[in-house]
Amino acid sequence: MNFFGVYHSDYSRSNSGIFDAPCITVGRMMLCARGAYSRGSLLALSWGRLRNRRALAGGERDSDAERALLAYERWGEDYPRHLEGPVVSCVMDAGNDILVLSRDRMGEKPVFYARQGDSLAFSDHPDVLLKAAKVEPSMDADGLRELFGLGPARTPGRTPYKNMQALEPGTALVVRGGRVEVRKYWRIEDVPHHEEAAATIRYTRELLEQCAADVAPLNPAVMLSGGLDSTALTALLKDRVGTLRSFSVDYQDNARDFRANAFRPEMDAPYVLAAARACGTQHRTVTLAQQELAAGLDRAVSLRGFPGMADIDTSLMLFAEQIARFDGSVVSGECGDEVFGGYPWFKGNGPLEDFPWSGSLALRESLLLPELCEALRLREYVADVFSTRKAMADPGGEYDPEARRLRTLQRLCFEFFMPNLQERAQRMCDGAGLAVLTPLCDERLVQYVYNVPWEMKFMGGQEKGLFREAVADLLPDKLLRRTKSPYPKTCSPEYSGIVRRMALKLAGDGDAPIFSLIDRSKLKKLAQSALDPVDTPWFGQLMAGPQLLGYLWQVNSWLRERNVNIVL
Repeated sequence: MNFFGVYHSDYSRSNSGIFDAPCITVGRMMLCARGAYSRGSLLALSWGRLRNRRALAGGERDSDAERALLAYERWGEDYPRHLEGPVVSCVMDAGNDILVLSRDRMGEKPVFYARQGDSLAFSDHPDVLLKAAKVEPSMDADGLRELFGLGPARTPGRTPYKNMQALEPGTALVVRGGRVEVRKYWRIEDVPHHEEAAATIRYTRELLEQCAADVAPLNPAVMLSGGLDSTALTALLKDRVGTLRSFSVDYQDNARDFRANAFRPEMDAPYVLAAARACGTQHRTVTLAQQELAAGLDRAVSLRGFPGMADIDTSLMLFAEQIARFDGSVVSGECGDEVFGGYPWFKGNGPLEDFPWSGSLALRESLLLPELCEALRLREYVADVFSTRKAMADPGGEYDPEARRLRTLQRLCFEFFMPNLQERAQRMCDGAGLAVLTPLCDERLVQYVYNVPWEMKFMGGQEKGLFREAVADLLPDKLLRRTKSPYPKTCSPEYSGIVRRMALKLAGDGDAPIFSLIDRSKLKKLAQSALDPVDTPWFGQLMAGPQLLGYLWQVNSWLRERNVNIVL
């Protein structure tokens, strides 16, 4: 837990002893956070990395929370638009009965809130609201549709819980006198791009240099996969950080078990070593065992607060724990594919008809109990969410059809796919006591590159061509031109066997809550099927058959541990 607050009620006595940070109360407002600040009738917090702290009012030694309070005193309820960087802030003004709670522009830091009567509680973690604010863990039909139709992604602003919402990126929750309003204070804008290719490459490089310079004072390590994103960031940091340590993740017997496919064409290991040599890092490879991946599924749910990406989550959790033995912060190349157009669906042809990373609705439906499948109508729900958000993301007819399709797709990717990966990175690293830094998610870079025409983004006919040209002088050609490959996952039949046995054990559990939702015999049949670990994924690029069993295990764990009440 990084922060918890309550507006217009008194939870401080009933929740004493729950928190690992001091609780400050002013009147009927309470704020619990490390580094929280109070003055008179004002309470403030700032969680994350405030990039423009020197440009804001305040002394050199003032905390970020003090700066947020001073910003509120200067700009009032509009102050969040003056804060830059991956930072969540809150000001509670007891004298004027006002709360302003803001989430960072790109949504790197999570924020959840719940209304109960005349009170509002908020936290960075959903489980805190269940425990401390006594929010009922109930899930209605729409929550089930999110869980089985879109999961592990979620509709912006939604959670599976009936009475809990997520604050969207670039928004502020403003409460005045009991009236609640969610305001958008920042969004990516559609603006004309006038620069020629050479100028675009130069300015993109300047922005990348700026992003690296912003995180360098933290002396971070780097997660190095040998892919373009992590290698370019390592190269940008190598002369800015004294001793640059790099870490890569691998799996036991991966050299034996690896099988190339369209999503993962080759192994990372040779490229990792080449990148470490080229950048002169002190490198360590973390090798994970298959049993560790499966054993960590429940803990990964606890860290997220929701069912997530199965062993894709647990591998990062275990990886982060090893990095945290040596460093307190680490740079990740997360979000580079969203910003520069690296995913295979950006190169697809034809109209945009569905979320391209969320397939196999027929498989998802087939697992549900027949009567529930009929009641939920997953296809209709997903299609409705897609059409609604597609219309919101559409830049309009001023663009040619292909540019319009790609701009729409990129916004949808920012809203649905990227948040899931950001939550994964934040939660799994936070659980290890490791601060994860994602420079490629800098909103200045995102805003500029978003408006670069797609023929420039695909310079040279390759995905992320603009990014490649912007760092061409930093990397050997072998690394610069490497084909896109996602986060490494296990291809081991041993892992498939482990989760298969776990699923069969679950199928024999007469008290497992998931069987009020899914067909026990269908789960057993799925667990006894081929479960090809590199077959076409049902979510993203990594989640195939074994990950589906892991996801269902996590759903059951989540339902059981939180005693989720299903209300249809």
